[in-house]
Amino acid sequence: MPDLPSPTPTHQLVDRELERWSRIYSGERYYYGEEPGPVARRAVRYHRSFLPRGGAALDAGCGEGQDLVFLAERGYTATGVEFTEEGAQKARRFLEYRGQHAEVLHQDLRDLSPSPQYDLVIAVNSVQFMGEDAPACLERLMQAVAPGGVLGLSLFARELDAPAQVGSLWFTTLEELLARLEGGPDPWQPIEAANLWQWNLGANEPEPFVTLIARKAPPARRSLLSLR
Repeated sequence: MPDLPSPTPTHQLVDRELERWSRIYSGERYYYGEEPGPVARRAVRYHRSFLPRGGAALDAGCGEGQDLVFLAERGYTATGVEFTEEGAQKARRFLEYRGQHAEVLHQDLRDLSPSPQYDLVIAVNSVQFMGEDAPACLERLMQAVAPGGVLGLSLFARELDAPAQVGSLWFTTLEELLARLEGGPDPWQPIEAANLWQWNLGANEPEPFVTLIARKAPPARRSLLSLR
């Protein structure tokens, strides 16, 4: 049998993040509580202005399922992807407790395929733990948004002169995120973009985040003249 390639230092660091979050999610309580976060709430509100009912939704890095349950309760055919087995199990239990159904996949975001496409994709506090693979993960998530669909993101922020990667953590700026929307093959319309601080109660210090909600342009309508 040929020797398997040794894990890269980055993959080893990401695996440590997996172990850390596995420990966090192994507790009985829900680490982030039982209510959906603000990015999920606002992304759904904006998306509903374009597509009033249902649709397919992806929660990339669903954790213990708070946002995933919210999507299911709002009528979406929802799928959650979570890289810890503990988080995926708790998400399934939370769905059952709330009487909702959604598919929960125990999967690494680094292995996520850009297909199928979804009407709504959210990735809250998840992509930044993928290290040097985070930009590729983000690109696949953008590709996974169907034309006319909405993307909601929350990511660790950094100053312009700060490094983009520290250990297993990836950091970005709001300007870089907006540039990604402009530089890709698909036209995007930013709906909401912000720099904000969230207080880390464990470390007793503020943490900077960037949040972005954007819509991928819908397919161009064919005029009646073009059909003649």
